[in-house]
Amino acid sequence: MEKKSAPKLQHDSHDSMLNIKTVPAYFLLACLLIALYFLIVLLTPFSTVIVFAAILATAFHPIYRAIDRRLKHAGISSAITCLLIIFLIIVPFIVLLFLLASEGVNAYVLIQHKLDQGFLAPLFSWQHSGPIYDWYTRLLPGIDLSTWDIPGQITNLAKQASGFFLTWTQALITDILGFSVDFLIMIFTMYYFIKDGPAIVKKIMVLSPLPEAYEEKLFKRLKDMTQATLYGTFLTAIVQGIIGGIGFAIVGIDEPVLWGTVMAFFALAPYVGTAFVWIPATIILFVTGSTGSAVFLLVWSLLFVSTIDNFLLPYLIGSRANTYSLLTFLCVMGGIFTWGISGIALGPFVLTIMIAMSEIYEAEYRPMLKQLDHDQIS
Repeated sequence: MEKKSAPKLQHDSHDSMLNIKTVPAYFLLACLLIALYFLIVLLTPFSTVIVFAAILATAFHPIYRAIDRRLKHAGISSAITCLLIIFLIIVPFIVLLFLLASEGVNAYVLIQHKLDQGFLAPLFSWQHSGPIYDWYTRLLPGIDLSTWDIPGQITNLAKQASGFFLTWTQALITDILGFSVDFLIMIFTMYYFIKDGPAIVKKIMVLSPLPEAYEEKLFKRLKDMTQATLYGTFLTAIVQGIIGGIGFAIVGIDEPVLWGTVMAFFALAPYVGTAFVWIPATIILFVTGSTGSAVFLLVWSLLFVSTIDNFLLPYLIGSRANTYSLLTFLCVMGGIFTWGISGIALGPFVLTIMIAMSEIYEAEYRPMLKQLDHDQIS
């Protein structure tokens, strides 16, 4: 009896080629994702430092290019740029933090002492010749607010605000003490970002799946908005805070550095701006009998503090894009509450990325979005 041979397995060469190509591709992708995950885990403790370094490197890259055109040496030019950043930005910022920490504690003690002594009582005296009483009875006669305990509510609010300043300055001291290692890492990172920034961007563009036109638009938008935010929004707010602090010092207000810094924060807020600080200060000076100081502070604030941004912003920003004022202010405040003092830079950085990505999204899907709007209307 003839023995039948076992049937041979038939292999499709096309299927075999697909398997050979697909398995290594998925394996490579899995290895890449695993490596990326562990890289993110390793760099997470320094994420804030890296973002700070990237922001400062982007802001000072035009200065680096100007230096490098003369020296023709990327390493030396980058080192000089880093030294400029240290002495122009980082050192003054650290000194300011120490002053704020000191004045914050002093302001807390002073506010508590004055409130306990009834410092606000003359201002909120609910009787004839009381400034608020006389103004209110003329404006809204017939409505009695004497049972509302307005002085007590204002006093509690002032105590809460002074307590917030105390907590914030204590957090500043903690951040300063833990900054030494991060400072060194930031300097080294900033050096290489400045020197090799264009090469790093090109490498990211090669690895990114986005079309090249969108990648170029994204990085240009990030650069323009970062420089506009730092040079325009933040620098203008700092100048307004400095001028306001000088005015406070001239009229003899305690802790002018602290209140000038508070004014710089509120300078980021649209419409209200620095007036949120200098108007109450002017009113308090006037009510407490310092009429000359009140008039001087009012004129100083109107002529210099509140108008300087109209001259600085066009000069500093020029044709570069700027972020929305309200969003910038909210992101700065939200960044501080979320990440502490680092949020001053991280908040606007997140906003910059969001606006840049939304512009790319709009450009890509504009026809679809218009069609959706048309379909909904019809």
